[in-house]
Amino acid sequence: MTTSNEFVVACAQQRIGRDVETNRSKALSLIKRAIQVDAKIVVLPEACNTGLIAENYRNVGNAEEELNLILKLSERKDILIIAGVVERESGRLYNSVCLIHRGEIRGKYRKILPFPLTDEREHFTPGNELGLFETPFGRIGVLICYEIRFPELSRALMKNGAEIIAIPAEFPSARIEHWKTLIRARAIENQLYVIATNCVDDEGKYNGHSAIIDPYGKVLNEAGELQEMIFARINLEKVKESRKSYPFLDDLKAVKNVT
Repeated sequence: MTTSNEFVVACAQQRIGRDVETNRSKALSLIKRAIQVDAKIVVLPEACNTGLIAENYRNVGNAEEELNLILKLSERKDILIIAGVVERESGRLYNSVCLIHRGEIRGKYRKILPFPLTDEREHFTPGNELGLFETPFGRIGVLICYEIRFPELSRALMKNGAEIIAIPAEFPSARIEHWKTLIRARAIENQLYVIATNCVDDEGKYNGHSAIIDPYGKVLNEAGELQEMIFARINLEKVKESRKSYPFLDDLKAVKNVT
């Protein structure tokens, strides 16, 4: 198991459509590409199995069933797969993210804030716990799509020790400039890495621009508007370095005192 603070991470900018089996096949293919370059973390989009397409929810099973092929692929691979998945448990649907390592689901986060301008609230039961996980590759927080608009969530993850925030998303092309600004802001204000993976589709509703951002706010790599993989080498020591060089987070106590 890797313990180095320096390693390659990846965004798997998947094309998501109406055919669930095709979605699963594409996700698997992208993960295989990440494995080929020895990436240690790969982040897939939100709902990589079904997309946010209501007709696809009818036959959804539990997370293990939905991610079965990914679980098998990861059994002998030292890679952390962070996958958005629509799952069913006890009759309820959840918009979730699973952290997979060596054939097992090691952590799960359920979206706390379903998006209010679509039918998410009609279908998904909200989660009620922050997504923060100890992994072989650092302490990782998780947000899903719309939740990047709430700096309180990312701040809570940082305060609890997050070094990386992974963001699976289906963020629409109509507001893609918001996406670019918000994911960078979350990295800058919390002085940590952000690995943000958006999807693309055939209808132009989603147009990617996944990105990997360092604790200084530098965009290490950004995807275009097609299905693709992007990679970057990160070093978790930079989280400590940035906070030491620019000790802005030390003033949070003063901010609290005036609010």
